[in-house]
Amino acid sequence: MQAHGTGHEGVNRRLVLLLVCTAQFVLLIDDTIVNVALPTVGADLHFSPNALSWVTNAYFLTFGGFLLIGGGLADLVGRRRLFAGALTGFVLASAACGLAPNAGTLIAARATQGVAGAMLSPAALSILLATFQDRAERARALGVWAALTGLGAATGLLLGGALVEWTDWRWIFLINLPVGAVALLAMPRVIPADERGERGRTPDFPGAALGTLAVLLLVYTVVETDKHPWGSARTLLGLAGAAVLAAGFALRQRTADEPLIPRGLLKRRDATLAQLLVLVAAGGLFAMFFFLTLYMQNIQHWAPMRTGLSYLPFSVGMGVAAGVTSKVLTTRGPAVPLVLGPAVAACGMFSMSRLDAASSFTAHLMPALVVTGLGLGAAFVAIIQVATGGAGEGDGGVASAMVTTCQQIGAAIGIAVLVTVASSLRDDRIAEGVDPLHANVDGFSRAFEIQSVLMACAALLGVLVAWTARHNTLSAAVAESPEAEAEARSGVPVG
Repeated sequence: MQAHGTGHEGVNRRLVLLLVCTAQFVLLIDDTIVNVALPTVGADLHFSPNALSWVTNAYFLTFGGFLLIGGGLADLVGRRRLFAGALTGFVLASAACGLAPNAGTLIAARATQGVAGAMLSPAALSILLATFQDRAERARALGVWAALTGLGAATGLLLGGALVEWTDWRWIFLINLPVGAVALLAMPRVIPADERGERGRTPDFPGAALGTLAVLLLVYTVVETDKHPWGSARTLLGLAGAAVLAAGFALRQRTADEPLIPRGLLKRRDATLAQLLVLVAAGGLFAMFFFLTLYMQNIQHWAPMRTGLSYLPFSVGMGVAAGVTSKVLTTRGPAVPLVLGPAVAACGMFSMSRLDAASSFTAHLMPALVVTGLGLGAAFVAIIQVATGGAGEGDGGVASAMVTTCQQIGAAIGIAVLVTVASSLRDDRIAEGVDPLHANVDGFSRAFEIQSVLMACAALLGVLVAWTARHNTLSAAVAESPEAEAEARSGVPVG
């Protein structure tokens, strides 16, 4: 890829950051924008109750499943080429969603959106990593990128509520068209062209097929547990099949001449542990959005617009924490936010488990949202810095794809598992004679408790990631010079 300081000379890095973050923001909005519109969509297109869940599941399934291929293509065909093609595909798929005449068309279009997103996200982050190679600049840019994880999801709920209440549900998809058109028009002037004749390493397509099938089968099996219990033969066979495919993928990565995941990335244990941390934290985060939305609409009986507005404190908290943390990383390193961020978020989620049918927004829910947002904003900046900080330009697409794959898988599994837990507890409470309203609250409370446990586990993982990252930094510093070692011991950030 183009070398920093040649192909990127004269490029306005702020415009690059704005463009790639806009694309990522749209993808993250589409993770949640559908949630508050599902009842309206179901009634208008005559969805069955079971089929309606696939409006969201189809997007998660293909997005998470095809990310590894997307990362490989970003390194093969060029960052800008893939960015342009994937963004065009996403816009066209969004138009198909907005114009869908029936349920089957909408589900197919949502799946196509997910495939396009799986190509677009690693291309966008690869462009960011190649543009911002100075340590301090990259930390700040990754701070903005990390903040989008929660901000995009929360904004999707707010925007979805506003569009459903004030216009028509179809605009939750059609809104992507003008945003995508502007981004496509701006791209040639903002992002440097891929060099002519330049080719990255050829991705391991057999490995990509094994990895993609493993993720697709895993996510599909998990999201179907609402109809096929965890102990059923179908679910167990699906999980076993996913494990076999994953084992085949791992074996292929060891033996392939050009593995899909470069061996240099696999040797970075801090990055591998950071990927696991992303998976665990995403499971708690997206499950929080799912259950809080149900709590607001089904227990508090808030309108879609009020539900969306209620997430603003979370968005503000996450944005503030991400901005502060991105500056701290350049001087103090990732250790503190890696541990403290998830721990603070765990406290916020645990306080949500104390909500009941009479809880007020100002006294109970808003403080929990602010605390959770502050913790997650700090955590995700540091996590992404460690997970991608050591990737070279040629590995940026794969490194970023691994982060987003873990995020999507964590979200799908977290929601599916906690829905099963919450529903079982609710049914047990109803069987004991508890009224349905309070039985639902009990189910939500249990889900929030488990989310807080997930975040506490993420904090423990953060300790391990921070220790490993510091060890790697010191080892590299020793190899350079005693002066560099002393500097590293004083807190130089990873990457």
